[in-house]
Amino acid sequence: MLPAQLADVPDCDAECCDDENFPVDEDFPTSAFREQFASPADAAAAVREDKRWEWVGCIDGSRMRHRILASDDGTAAVEQAVFLGTTQEGAILCAWHETPDGERPALKKNILSALDRLQGALRPHLEAEIREGRDDDDYTALVPEAFCDAPEPYGAGIPLFGWRILHPVTPETTWEDTLDIALWNSSIAIGDWSGHYDHVDEISLDGFTRLLRHHGIPAVLCAECENPITSRHPRWPGIWATPTDEGGGASCEGKGTGPFPPAPRLGWYTDSEFGTPHQPQSAS
Repeated sequence: MLPAQLADVPDCDAECCDDENFPVDEDFPTSAFREQFASPADAAAAVREDKRWEWVGCIDGSRMRHRILASDDGTAAVEQAVFLGTTQEGAILCAWHETPDGERPALKKNILSALDRLQGALRPHLEAEIREGRDDDDYTALVPEAFCDAPEPYGAGIPLFGWRILHPVTPETTWEDTLDIALWNSSIAIGDWSGHYDHVDEISLDGFTRLLRHHGIPAVLCAECENPITSRHPRWPGIWATPTDEGGGASCEGKGTGPFPPAPRLGWYTDSEFGTPHQPQSAS
């Protein structure tokens, strides 16, 4: 299958999702697609002529991707994909480092199984919300499939994991037929920014860690800061480290630094300024 990129569609970072300069469009990205193609079949025809067709962005959640996949046998599909949020990505990144190279093919299969279980736990809640909002007792969400892509060229070196639905394209297919609202809404839950889905155990870091361990994935959390950690990172071999937006490291901030020594004091720094090493939680 041949992926292609939709030209002139803006990429949306988390910081701009609610920006007044980037108003949320409930039909986006399909509204953007309509500006270039009347139907998915027209877009598929353009892809076969090497026109670039893809949208990657977010709307107050984790990253999403919409693109046409056209095969040589004349069939085509619109891929609707949602990628991991930072909670899941950090845990899987550390588990990936914890796993020896020879065991990673099996690890990949176990991760996909765990991600299918996460979507299975989340989907009933999304369905209930959509039924209530639409006053439609018959709505049933499509079942997405966990998948992995090749690592990003400048990423962490592990596959990109997520969930997707492939919507078949026929001459009668409309753009509305290529967007499942439950998978779209799962981006918000997976991103875990709102806290609205904290009641779904698998969404929380602790719950997701338990889910990974249940599938044989070596997920480890720090006993102090409760972040995912690995002791096999190439830059800190043998030292427990965690990934962060600031670049990660071996210094654990814990749940708060210790008290300053009593005044008067001449120096500002104390030993606590160095932080403490990460320490794994005991297995439960």
